[in-house]
Amino acid sequence: MSNTQTAQTPVQAAGGSRLIVVLVALALLVATPVLRADVHASLDRDTIYTGDTVTLSIATDGADQGREPELAPLHKDFDVLGTSSNQQIQIINGQRSDMHQWLVELAPRHSGTLTVPALKVGDSRTAALTLKVSEQPAVSGGRAGQPVFIESEIKPAATDTYVQQQILYTTRLYYRVPLIEGDFSDPALDNAAVERLGDDHQYQTTRDGQHYQVLERRYAIFPEHSGKLTIPPSVFTGRMVSASGQRSPFDRMDAMMERMLGKNPFKDSFFAGTPFADPGKRVRLRGNPLSLDIEPRPASYHGDNWLPTPKLVLHDSWADSPPEFRAGEPVTRTITIEAKGLEAAQLPDIHIPHTDGLRVYPEKPVQTNRTDGDWVYGRSEQTFAFMATAPGKLDLPTIQVDWWDTGKQTGRTAVLPQWEVVAQAGGDASGTATQTPPARPGNSPSATPAPARSAPASSADSGPGRGPAVQTPANLWLVVGGLALLAAVFTVLLARKARRRASSGAAEVATAKTATTQAAGASAARERLHRACAENNPQAAAGALLDLAKTTWQQHPPRSLGDLAARLDRGDTLVRELEAVLYAPGGHAWTGQPLWQAFSDGFPRQPRAAARKTTPAGGAPSLYPDWTHTAG
Repeated sequence: MSNTQTAQTPVQAAGGSRLIVVLVALALLVATPVLRADVHASLDRDTIYTGDTVTLSIATDGADQGREPELAPLHKDFDVLGTSSNQQIQIINGQRSDMHQWLVELAPRHSGTLTVPALKVGDSRTAALTLKVSEQPAVSGGRAGQPVFIESEIKPAATDTYVQQQILYTTRLYYRVPLIEGDFSDPALDNAAVERLGDDHQYQTTRDGQHYQVLERRYAIFPEHSGKLTIPPSVFTGRMVSASGQRSPFDRMDAMMERMLGKNPFKDSFFAGTPFADPGKRVRLRGNPLSLDIEPRPASYHGDNWLPTPKLVLHDSWADSPPEFRAGEPVTRTITIEAKGLEAAQLPDIHIPHTDGLRVYPEKPVQTNRTDGDWVYGRSEQTFAFMATAPGKLDLPTIQVDWWDTGKQTGRTAVLPQWEVVAQAGGDASGTATQTPPARPGNSPSATPAPARSAPASSADSGPGRGPAVQTPANLWLVVGGLALLAAVFTVLLARKARRRASSGAAEVATAKTATTQAAGASAARERLHRACAENNPQAAAGALLDLAKTTWQQHPPRSLGDLAARLDRGDTLVRELEAVLYAPGGHAWTGQPLWQAFSDGFPRQPRAAARKTTPAGGAPSLYPDWTHTAG
């Protein structure tokens, strides 16, 4: 260490430490793009016919962003017809991410199962991909050589197709003449649900020696009844350039216009009805109708809910973070179901069986759907609030979801194992809170109390005095020392005063921000309460009411409806009626309009004087959890 560093004051040392931290953080921030390099490759289709083209997408970011992929390994099995690239920038939560995407159009040189090899991009490599290339199907005589035609096909997920199972329906428009305009009709079925899958795909192919452009569209169909399912033909209505497909003498000029301007201006609707317009020939094409037999639910399946899917996953948030239970304190558990080939609306709600000593408050499931272009993936995420009513051992039962494996044609069960937990006394019940061991699935946790630790005895070194006490302040050095001490005290007082002023300003800003946040929270809670009362949903109304109460009593919010009712001069009867409805066996009808009329403007700022917060020793402080979120 240098002499300058040794002579630093504490303030300077702290400033130096902060400077070092900032420099290290900046260094890590600058180094992050260098350390992180992600390269992803994908095909727009994994099954094609001979003569078709396929698009390989390569996305790069991090250190390899913008570097060109080395395409030489592709030439073994593919012809590279062309490449293009684009830059994408996203800003999410203030974080910017850049990605460079390369699109490579490939034409397979032969049929079979081909491997798109791993390609080097900068210092990274893509993963190898598999592409199946099949021989072209025979073309019917009526369609061979036609300038425009439609084909459709279906791919059941298994040999037997069951009711409510996803069917992949694909329709393709083939054209080898320019189309001026056109539109597809989506299949409409009375006894099945139809869902479009992703965006349209465009590529090239060869049929009967002719080169065609292809527009492909995919649908997921869910039959609702067993028996014969007939899918009506797809219909395309549009216009093509000429009846025979021959080029006009102006085609060369049209092509030049399109290269220069990006489109042919004479094909714009502005020129309709003028000599410059190209009305073309109107065409209306119908595809081939398709039908298949839909099997009913198998007699061997005994599940409560019929879920035909090739894959179903059941996930428990406790598996990632085991909870700790204390009497009267809510613990959140999120259970997720995700199924391939099923929409979220088909997935069942999770029901937690009754357990003695435990109250369970379910929220409304959050349902979402996604697609990879071939399959629908339904997801249902349901959150529960668990609250132990007293200390002791709790056995949380096993959760099961039955489903039908369409791949293996057999019934299966997804299982979340039993949990055994020990709830400790609540934190408010005693002066010291007991550390709760994590809950364990299928095993009761053993808690061994740690021996009490005695505080180490404090001692002070004492010894004989070094000399007699000074009796007179007349010494010069004592006077100087006293003045120096006064100057130091004065300096400290000035520094404290400056800090108080700075803290006061910061406190004012923080108070303003807190007031804004509380106002927003109160508005959101009132909106949820209004919605819950309009829907006559007592569970959601209770959660919203307690959230609204938090914005009134920030320091000591009520933890139960009973506690809230005790603080109110008006509306307390309505709150107690709501509490009675929640815990009445079998459930009762509840009307939320009176509750909303009573609390649409919030609560009085001061609690009733008679209200006191009481907690039974070692027991639950309330009958209702302190929810931070309630589904409405």
